[in-house]
Amino acid sequence: MRKTTLLGGLLLLMLLSFALISAQDDGPNIALFLPLSNNEYVRNAELGVQNILDANGASLTVFAPPTFNFEEQLNQLQDAITTGGFDAFIFYPADGVGAVVAADMAAEAGIPMIALDAAINEDRHTLVPYENIAAQIARTGDGDGSQIGQAIVMACEGIDPCEVVFQIGFENFPLDLDRFNAVQDVVSKHANIQIVSNQPGAYTQDQGYIVAVDQFQANPGVDVFASVGDQMTLGAEIAAEDAGLDIKLIGQGASQDGYQAVAEGRFFATVANIPYTNGQIAAQMALQVLDGTLLVRSVNMYDQAPPFPASGPIITQDNYEDFEPQW
Repeated sequence: MRKTTLLGGLLLLMLLSFALISAQDDGPNIALFLPLSNNEYVRNAELGVQNILDANGASLTVFAPPTFNFEEQLNQLQDAITTGGFDAFIFYPADGVGAVVAADMAAEAGIPMIALDAAINEDRHTLVPYENIAAQIARTGDGDGSQIGQAIVMACEGIDPCEVVFQIGFENFPLDLDRFNAVQDVVSKHANIQIVSNQPGAYTQDQGYIVAVDQFQANPGVDVFASVGDQMTLGAEIAAEDAGLDIKLIGQGASQDGYQAVAEGRFFATVANIPYTNGQIAAQMALQVLDGTLLVRSVNMYDQAPPFPASGPIITQDNYEDFEPQW
């Protein structure tokens, strides 16, 4: 009797295992298009997608150009459409405006597209989804800049006048221009705040340092430094130490290094990004689009609390313990 029961149990396990494998084999095949490879932030967005698809028996194929190149992304999308076999696309665009072409191509091929991290639209200032985007988890440059601007207002509280030195990433990068314009819109409502310098720091610590050295020499009365990337703020931190300046530092991204700087009191704040969660939400949307259960087409990254603290994405000494960096 025990042998019969044991054999029956083994057979049941084998059947269950076979059913699971078959379900996985029959699950949807999703293509993920990244803006570049070998980038920690982008890699964690990919891991978030993979986490959800693995849990739901779906397959993932990743396309990523070696450099930040939208034309290469578009070529990869064309290849994927020609090859066939994909049920949905998740597209993390290097250029959200240019990517409307990609969305149109996918729609013509009958493949739903989900936008990841950056909105895909002819109007880069809106989170209203483009007609040929099935769903999106995104933020805009305006949204980024608004959060950074609010962090500057917090840092300048009680300082009058409050001189601010700023670094964007690239001089002609549309999203960086949107970010800085939004920062200006926020701080313009506060008479005590003046942005005395804005220069590109190329999203690296080394270039952030070089540019900050010049900015601090030209503006020795600076009270606050802010940038659109933790890397540049880390460079400015060294430049401020070299110049003997005691200023408040603000970054963006809440990278491991930026988060640690806030936790140690070296940064006043960093505006958090959540690439892993973004990837999870994009993957969930793709599966919901395919099974007809999607309820919300557009999700604003900055509304996600948790993982953001209840107070929002601006991470300071007051709330850093309520947040865990995702890259």
